[in-house]
Amino acid sequence: MQNMSKMIRLGLVVAGTLSVITSSVIAEDLPNRGPIEFSTYDINNDGFVSEKEFNEIREKRMEQKASAGMPMKNAINAPDFTSLDTNKDGKLTELELLKGQNKQMQLNQGNRGMGQGINGKGMGKGYNMPAFESFDLNNDGKISEKEMEEVRERRMEQKASEGKMMRNIGNQPMFSDIDTNNDGNITKEEFLNHQMKQRQ
Repeated sequence: MQNMSKMIRLGLVVAGTLSVITSSVIAEDLPNRGPIEFSTYDINNDGFVSEKEFNEIREKRMEQKASAGMPMKNAINAPDFTSLDTNKDGKLTELELLKGQNKQMQLNQGNRGMGQGINGKGMGKGYNMPAFESFDLNNDGKISEKEMEEVRERRMEQKASEGKMMRNIGNQPMFSDIDTNNDGNITKEEFLNHQMKQRQ
């Protein structure tokens, strides 16, 4: 009986230590700026983010920024869990999180751009990025390299017919840069992930 109570006490100490370790690891991994990655929110690695996980990570980030004396300009405007959980099933998929984060970054950048003078310099940087659907020509939920080339070709032709140049054409990402799992197709998650990194 005595051994049993010793084992229970030891188990509680180990569990307590692990939770402290987990919290400190989470805190260390959090970026001070920009969106937080899905894998960071998904504390228990079950492929979904619960409201509890979402709020815990967001709270950690706020504490981290406060202790570093950093301003939290967009904290009030940050979307809450329910606005990101579009199918209202009480958990976030990676796609739901990415969509919400991209939308938020567009809003933040749009607001910043509006205050940059009459000449419009800096307006809409990264704001008018193409939608996934504009590349997915056959609507199969993924983009092939052929589809991406075809869409880019059409855009160049359109710009040329308007007598305009395509700015930043040399900076266009390669297909392989977006196709992170190298399976020959770009999923919506990969596409949105890449756009989010571009905006940062």
